[in-house]
Amino acid sequence: MKHLPLVLAAGLWLPVCGCSQFGNAPQATGTLTGSLAGAALGSVAARAMDDSDRRRAAVSLDGGPDGQPSAWRNPETGDRFIFTPLRSFTLDGARCRDFRVEATVGGRSDSIAGSACRQADGGWRVRG
Repeated sequence: MKHLPLVLAAGLWLPVCGCSQFGNAPQATGTLTGSLAGAALGSVAARAMDDSDRRRAAVSLDGGPDGQPSAWRNPETGDRFIFTPLRSFTLDGARCRDFRVEATVGGRSDSIAGSACRQADGGWRVRG
């Protein structure tokens, strides 16, 4: 598992979800925005997530218990993801969560970890 710094950047959005089923993406009240700094080019998991995957990740950040993985298969791409909120904490008055994303993309496995904090608009922003 790689621990990577995450910063806001155009092009890569990482929403966070919480459903432990395969199928249609749930509705998230917010999304997680951010990209992987530097190592993004080598991260299969970060590059593979599309909007529906990011919505699923956002749902998990919104309400998934710490340590409870949410798994799904993207019906458009066939990629599989496991998103796990690891720890909840407060930083500067904001609700934050550490998380791990495991992905299998084209038979290749990858995992990344990061932290995100809830924003006033209801979205989640990856901490950099």
